[in-house]
Amino acid sequence: MRAPPSAPYSGSMEPRVVSAAHGWTWIVEGYQLFRKSPAVWLALLLLLFVSMKVLVRVPVLYIIVALLMPHFIVGLMEGCRALERGARLDVGHLLAGFRRNAAQLVTIGGVSLVGNVAVMMLVIEFGGEAMATLAKMMTQGAHMTPQLTREMQAAARTVAQALLIGTAVSIPLLMALWYAPLLVYFNDLGPIAALKSSFLACVKNTGAMLLYGLVILLGMFIAMPFSAAIGQYDFALVLLAPVVVPSIYASYKDIFLAGTAPQERANSVAS
Repeated sequence: MRAPPSAPYSGSMEPRVVSAAHGWTWIVEGYQLFRKSPAVWLALLLLLFVSMKVLVRVPVLYIIVALLMPHFIVGLMEGCRALERGARLDVGHLLAGFRRNAAQLVTIGGVSLVGNVAVMMLVIEFGGEAMATLAKMMTQGAHMTPQLTREMQAAARTVAQALLIGTAVSIPLLMALWYAPLLVYFNDLGPIAALKSSFLACVKNTGAMLLYGLVILLGMFIAMPFSAAIGQYDFALVLLAPVVVPSIYASYKDIFLAGTAPQERANSVAS
């Protein structure tokens, strides 16, 4: 079924400040959206997960997937909006992002791709040699002498420092990207304006975002044994996605759309 894109939201795109407790509220509202159509949510997210696992094995396809990921994200957000209005969630919502502001969304995908590659290169620059040393020691199963123990500890410290640097750089990137696809799609913002507004929203709502992130990390910790049991460690993300994905829409509305209503566009596409 072909899901038509909804009319854009009106109102100021100045992000408002909410209390830290809203971080938990977003999770609850995400769960409520999931409960409206649990079977379809699971099917859509599993389809997306499996498709990505297959496609990313080919380098060229990995780049294409990275560039188009914002389109699929906003498609799921369009599905949240449909459920909110009492409509059905269906497979067609995955393609909704290709029918409005598609070029701008590719730009967001490009920023994500280049930014993540840059972070990875930075981590390798600071800790690549130490990572290789640790991997070699573990693979060969060398007998631990005091000297090898000291070398391993030094390598581990270097790797930890490199990962810390990578995390420090990736957090601002994540903040800029968090709401950017939604702002481009729902509010017709340009990529640069969307990235700035997303970053500002996360800065203004540090408390709520921290609580929200901690709840998600706790959920991943609980789900990790199930992922380890099947040898797919990223499967923990799939287990949490049915709640986390709609919670992104809930937080977006809370921060950007409190008190606003959708502005119906006269030439919106009919289903």
